[in-house]
Amino acid sequence: MTDAARPRIVFDCNVLVQAASNANGPSGRCLELIEHSVVEVYVSRATLKELRAVLAYPSVREKLPGLDDQRIEAFVQRFAFRATLIRDVPHVFDYPRARQDEPYIDLAAAVEATHLVSRDRDLLDLATDHSLIGKEFRQRFPRISVLDPVAFLNVNSK
Repeated sequence: MTDAARPRIVFDCNVLVQAASNANGPSGRCLELIEHSVVEVYVSRATLKELRAVLAYPSVREKLPGLDDQRIEAFVQRFAFRATLIRDVPHVFDYPRARQDEPYIDLAAAVEATHLVSRDRDLLDLATDHSLIGKEFRQRFPRISVLDPVAFLNVNSK
């Protein structure tokens, strides 16, 4: 599959945390698509920084005791190696409801992503919400589908 034909993906942090903790779950299976060159994945400094920070949270480590420092570093290194790092991502979309999600929206816009994959209700609502901000998102970025991992797999596992 050529690069032009491959879906262009941005994964939200929560999908990556779930993939790190369970390679066989839907989030883990999404990352398998990277390994098989089915999708093109993008990251930024901000999204990698958040991933490292969240994986270090004591509450996350408590819930996912199998994620020790060595496993986390190996996961982040492997993911970052497979992804394309975009160094300078301009801020293009204000999302007052969830400012912490703006780096993912900005990255998706910068790379002209086809999909933003998340389990975060704030991001998922952008695809269907009837609020002004949801409508603005869909008008400005009509090619970005915001999907959860299961819906993403259904679309991309043909």
